[in-house]
Parts: sequence; C-alpha cells; structure tokens
Amino acid sequence: MLDITKTITFTGTSKIGEATAKIFTATINTANPEEMPFNHYVVDYVLYKANRAVISAEQLEFEDAAYAFQDQLITESEAQA
Repeated sequence: MLDITKTITFTGTSKIGEATAKIFTATINTANPEEMPFNHYVVDYVLYKANRAVISAEQLEFEDAAYAFQDQLITESEAQA
C-alpha cells in the first residue's frame, strides 16, 4: 500500500560572505504539524569553525521561524477540527 505524506520543508543557509557554511532544514508534516524534525549539516568546516558564534545565532533564528510557522499550522488545524 502506498502511503503519501504532504510536508512543508523550511531550509536555511548560513553564509559568511558568499560562501555557505551550514544548512538547516525543518520538515513539518501537514497532517500532524506537531511533527517537525530538524536536520543540519556543515558545508565548509573551516568557515564554520571560524564563525561558530554567528552561525549558532543564525541556527536559533532559523529554529524560531520554523517553530512560529509550526504554531500557526497547529492553530489552523485546531480551528478546522
């Protein structure tokens, strides 16, 4: 049996200048918006290591934006129930 899940994916790219240091993703299951796994990976370890404080702050900003959208989806889902 085929099971299809509709999701919304947030992607954030932490750049120093024009170079990408780290990428963040969050995937929200639209049928169950409480589900939202986060992933991240370093693209340039030298750049990342030299700029960890800035990139960590950007990661928190990314997570805050994803959580805000998740809250919006949960509110909309509850209103439709």
